Amino acid sequence: MSFREKLAGIPRPNLAGFLGPLIGLMSIPVAALLLPGFSWQSNPLSDLGSWYRTDLGDLQILSAVIFNGGLIIGGLLLLYFTVSFFRMLNDWPTKIAMIAFMATCLFLASVGVFSEDFPLPHILAALGFFLSIPIALGIAGLAWLRFRELRLFAILTLILSVVSYLTIFQAWASIAIRELAEALIAIGWIWVVNYLHYTGRLSSIVSEP
Repeated sequence: MSFREKLAGIPRPNLAGFLGPLIGLMSIPVAALLLPGFSWQSNPLSDLGSWYRTDLGDLQILSAVIFNGGLIIGGLLLLYFTVSFFRMLNDWPTKIAMIAFMATCLFLASVGVFSEDFPLPHILAALGFFLSIPIALGIAGLAWLRFRELRLFAILTLILSVVSYLTIFQAWASIAIRELAEALIAIGWIWVVNYLHYTGRLSSIVSEP
């Protein structure tokens, strides 16, 4: 079976859940490479999405298209997977966690819609994104401790929830690095959830079709 045939055999929600994180993450380094004036030490990631800055490089508009577009597309694809996954769940605590993660997806897309050129909605979207991650992971981790086969992943999820919280409030690195780390936690976690679902390892919380 060719790679294309394998892709065609993946259900659309799962495929969206796999592609969404890749699109969202890849937009960041690609946009950064276009702007020689962007510094991982002194610039927040949102500078990559500004439509009006002129001090970071001549390709600021292209950077904004790639960065904002990647966040919007990635966020919407992840939302599509999360909503589809939510509908299959038979465990209400997990559903609550997925509702929180739906908010994370919407906030991610909103960061792309409202670039830093729109200060108030951009700040609200960014704060919503970063603050909703530890909440969603914390609820999911606590919910999954009840299932023996999910207990190891539940513990890892709880650890990631704490790490996510500390990433927001502890200045251990530049803001861009912390923002990227936070995004990696959220996107990496939902990618693993998607993989476990696709491979049939979440039977405890997912209803049979």
